Parts: sequence; C-alpha cells; structure tokens
Amino acid sequence: MPTDLVQLEQAEPGWQELVADATDASVFHHPAWGRVLAETYGYRPIVLASLDGHGRPAAGVLLTRVRRPTGPAWVSLPFSDHCPPLARDPVSLSRLAAGLADWSTREGVPVEVRGDLRPAAGWKEVAIGVRHVLSLTGDAESLRTGLYHDHRRRLRQAERSGLGVRFGRSPDDMADFYRLHVQTRRRQGVPVQPRRFFDAIWRNVIAPGLGVVALVGEPGRPIAAYVVFAWNKTAIGKFQPSDPARWKLRPNHLLYWAVIHWARESGCSRFDFGRTETRHDGLQRFKSGWGAQEIPLSYARAGGDARAAGDNGLLGAALGHVIRRSPAFVCRGLGALLYRFAA
Repeated sequence: MPTDLVQLEQAEPGWQELVADATDASVFHHPAWGRVLAETYGYRPIVLASLDGHGRPAAGVLLTRVRRPTGPAWVSLPFSDHCPPLARDPVSLSRLAAGLADWSTREGVPVEVRGDLRPAAGWKEVAIGVRHVLSLTGDAESLRTGLYHDHRRRLRQAERSGLGVRFGRSPDDMADFYRLHVQTRRRQGVPVQPRRFFDAIWRNVIAPGLGVVALVGEPGRPIAAYVVFAWNKTAIGKFQPSDPARWKLRPNHLLYWAVIHWARESGCSRFDFGRTETRHDGLQRFKSGWGAQEIPLSYARAGGDARAAGDNGLLGAALGHVIRRSPAFVCRGLGALLYRFAA
C-alpha cells in the first residue's frame, strides 16, 4: 500500500469529521448503512484514505469486498446507487485515485467506486444511467409549479381519489411494504432482496430516525409504498413498489408528492430519486416530471476486466421468465440465494 494511503475503521474520528464536512455525503456514508451490509451479508466496510500534513484524512472512500460469479471485487458501496469518495480538495482526490489504482493492482482485485473520480490513470469511467435530484429550497407552491403539466394533472386526480398517505417506522409498516415489494419484483421478473435485508434496514436506518416508510392504502393492504432515507440534508428514495391494478387512482403521484413534502419539512434541502439506468426511458421521464435535475451517473472501475465489477447479469432477463410464472416464494428464494452476488 502506498505510504500516503491508510486503512481506517468507519468509526475513526478523522473519517467521521470528513464525512460531517462533506455536503455530498449521504446515508450510504453513515455507519448505519455499513451495519445493514454487515448484518445481512457479512460485508463490512473499511475506509481507505489519503492523509494531509497533520495526519488527518484529506480524502477517503468506503469499500467492501464482495463476492461475484466473476470473482471478488471491492465496491463502494454494495446496494447503494451513489456513494462517491469524499475529499477536502481536488488535489487530495487525485492522490486518493492514484493510491486506489495502485492498491487494486497490489491486491489483484478490481475496485468499483460508485461516484466520480475524474479522469485518472488506471481508471475507466463506465456510464450507468442518471440520477434525478430535486432542490427543496423553495416553498411548497414553487415546488408544485415546477411539476410537469401531466404530473400536476395526475396529482390533482390522486388528491380527489380519497386516498391518504401515512408515514411510519414500525415493524408492521416495513412488513406491509415488503409484501407489496415482493409482488412488484415478481411482476418485474427480478429476484427480491431477502426479508433479512429489510429487517436490517428497519433496525439500523428506519427505527433510529434516518428514514421512513410511506404507504398509500389501509394497514396491511398498501397499494403503493416508498422507503426513503434521510440524512445530512439529503433524502433518497430507495424502494418504491405499487399495485398496477390501482394505478388509475394515481397512488404513486400522491405518494411522491407527500414524500417530497416530508423531506422538506424534515430539514432536507434536496431529494434524490435514485439511480435510473439508461434503458429505462419511461422511468427517467417520470422522475424528471417532478422538476428534478437529471445528473449523469458514472462509476469508476480499476483493475481486472472493468465489466466484471458489476455486470454479472443475475438480475437480468434470464430469470425473468421463471420468476413471472412462478409463485412469490420462488422470487424470494432466488433473491435469498443470488442477491448477495449482485452487490
């Protein structure tokens, strides 16, 4: 390891100070997310950092060693859409990038950083899709005015439907979400994350107040739901299932609007709608319709075959045919067996 690159624990005070000072740090940089990964899959994050002249972290990145069919890889961080390295200045970020590339070569294991490392030797930038980020600094009326016309119209439909949105942090709220999530993933033909993953999210993120479960519909029978994380003035919409049989009531429009207001009232200055892959044009248009800024999303990869650091295809079309035509337990079973390899 280069002399200016050191390994730290996530709880190390110097790293926590850097995280606290970084405006682009999100809940994925919080120790709570590290506990979710460790409890569910045994993936324990470490920090690789470059130090300044006073021995303090000037730049650093969270990494977890994961297992994939193509072999091991270091990822920052599994199951997060965007977990960029943090740095006090561009020079420190450049030093970190050079040290990480050398470290990957020494380890003989590829590294995937889910964020921008800028052009740097030894790194390949891979376009993933886009993120949609909505500024919450305006008042409620300006947010509504910023919606696309179709979104305003459908939101009015939803508001006349008689549906309501409730926010909760109880195990029952998470259980209601998960039942709908399983149905949605099965309909989409992709394995569902195991229940223990969401139990860990509830214990470490939702129950301590770092997020919320929003639901439309009666307890036990939601027709739309949203798990939202919120920390460091950034709210992130992470999981959003719904019942297509009730889409005519526009529950998703009501849900998104309520969650945006919840984030603003909770002190967040931006709402991140999360990653949308390039091929999902309809979802990109839906997220843009809320007045969100579309930001290109790329990952930086070093070492080995860059395609091997995330393109395993386990959640692709090969399983879709089986999952859509099988009972829900097949979707859950495949997720419990395979999802850890899709980190």
